[in-house]
Amino acid sequence: MSCTNPASEFEALVYLVERLVGRFPECSEDELFVLIADELESFDNVRVRDYVPLLVEHNVLRRLRAERAHAA
Repeated sequence: MSCTNPASEFEALVYLVERLVGRFPECSEDELFVLIADELESFDNVRVRDYVPLLVEHNVLRRLRAERAHAA
Protein backbone atom coordinates (compact mmCIF):
# COMPACT_ATOMS: atom_id res chain seq x y z
CA MET A 1 0.00 0.00 0.00
CA SER A 2 1.24 3.44 -0.89
CA CYS A 3 -0.41 6.65 0.27
CA THR A 4 0.85 8.52 -2.79
CA ASN A 5 -0.26 5.89 -5.30
CA PRO A 6 -3.05 3.75 -3.84
CA ALA A 7 -3.84 0.55 -5.68
CA SER A 8 -7.60 0.83 -5.22
CA GLU A 9 -10.39 3.15 -4.21
CA PHE A 10 -10.64 1.33 -0.88
CA GLU A 11 -6.95 1.85 -0.18
CA ALA A 12 -7.28 5.56 -0.98
CA LEU A 13 -10.18 5.82 1.46
CA VAL A 14 -8.15 4.10 4.19
CA TYR A 15 -5.45 6.74 3.78
CA LEU A 16 -8.11 9.44 3.78
CA VAL A 17 -9.25 8.34 7.23
CA GLU A 18 -5.64 8.44 8.47
CA ARG A 19 -5.16 11.97 7.12
CA LEU A 20 -8.42 13.23 8.58
CA VAL A 21 -7.69 11.74 12.01
CA GLY A 22 -4.41 13.65 11.99
CA ARG A 23 -5.98 16.93 10.89
CA PHE A 24 -9.11 16.73 13.04
CA PRO A 25 -8.12 14.97 16.29
CA GLU A 26 -11.29 16.27 17.96
CA CYS A 27 -13.33 13.97 15.70
CA SER A 28 -13.57 10.28 16.42
CA GLU A 29 -12.83 7.76 13.69
CA ASP A 30 -16.49 6.74 13.82
CA GLU A 31 -17.60 10.32 13.10
CA LEU A 32 -15.18 10.50 10.18
CA PHE A 33 -16.36 7.14 8.82
CA VAL A 34 -19.95 8.42 8.88
CA LEU A 35 -18.99 11.58 6.97
CA ILE A 36 -16.94 9.60 4.45
CA ALA A 37 -19.72 7.04 3.94
CA ASP A 38 -22.25 9.83 3.48
CA GLU A 39 -20.13 11.56 0.85
CA LEU A 40 -19.17 8.27 -0.81
CA GLU A 41 -22.83 7.41 -1.22
CA SER A 42 -23.35 10.52 -3.32
CA PHE A 43 -20.90 9.06 -5.87
CA ASP A 44 -22.54 5.61 -6.10
CA ASN A 45 -23.63 6.03 -9.71
CA VAL A 46 -20.38 7.49 -11.00
CA ARG A 47 -18.79 5.34 -13.68
CA VAL A 48 -15.26 6.71 -13.60
CA ARG A 49 -14.10 6.07 -10.04
CA ASP A 50 -10.53 7.41 -10.26
CA TYR A 51 -11.28 10.72 -8.59
CA VAL A 52 -13.96 9.61 -6.14
CA PRO A 53 -11.63 9.46 -3.09
CA LEU A 54 -10.31 12.94 -3.88
CA LEU A 55 -13.84 14.33 -4.28
CA VAL A 56 -14.97 12.64 -1.07
CA GLU A 57 -11.98 14.13 0.77
CA HIS A 58 -12.77 17.59 -0.58
CA ASN A 59 -16.40 17.38 0.51
CA VAL A 60 -15.60 15.98 3.96
CA LEU A 61 -12.99 18.70 4.55
CA ARG A 62 -15.53 21.33 3.51
CA ARG A 63 -18.07 19.94 5.97
CA LEU A 64 -15.56 19.68 8.83
CA ARG A 65 -14.32 23.23 8.26
CA ALA A 66 -17.90 24.51 8.21
CA GLU A 67 -18.62 22.72 11.49
CA ARG A 68 -15.49 24.28 13.03
CA ALA A 69 -16.47 27.75 11.86
CA HIS A 70 -19.99 27.27 13.16
CA ALA A 71 -18.70 26.11 16.57
CA ALA A 72 -16.39 29.10 16.92
